[in-house]
Amino acid sequence: MRDISSYEDLLVLIRKFYDKLLADEQIGHFFTALDLNVHIPKVADFWAFILLDQTGYRNNMMSAHAHLNLNKADFTQWLLLFHATIRENHSGEKAELAIERSQMIALTMESKLFRS
Repeated sequence: MRDISSYEDLLVLIRKFYDKLLADEQIGHFFTALDLNVHIPKVADFWAFILLDQTGYRNNMMSAHAHLNLNKADFTQWLLLFHATIRENHSGEKAELAIERSQMIALTMESKLFRS
């Protein structure tokens, strides 16, 4: 398997990931109303910014998810599916960086959404 090296790699990866999300009994319902033709490029833009230092992502990731009724188990499942999708399709420095960054992003989101 090769590493994540291009925006096209990310588009394919994110499409495969959303296939898993939509099929998932626990968290699939969060994604069924999305227009994936619009949403997937936004997610790919985000990861291109994070992994490939590409410009183009201009949204606020936190505010885009703040309205969802997420819990810690949802984040755990999201990470499990994301990491599985990466490991099934890529290996290398950028793939590992995506796993590391996704864990940090999940922790950040959890800390903001579940403040006491």
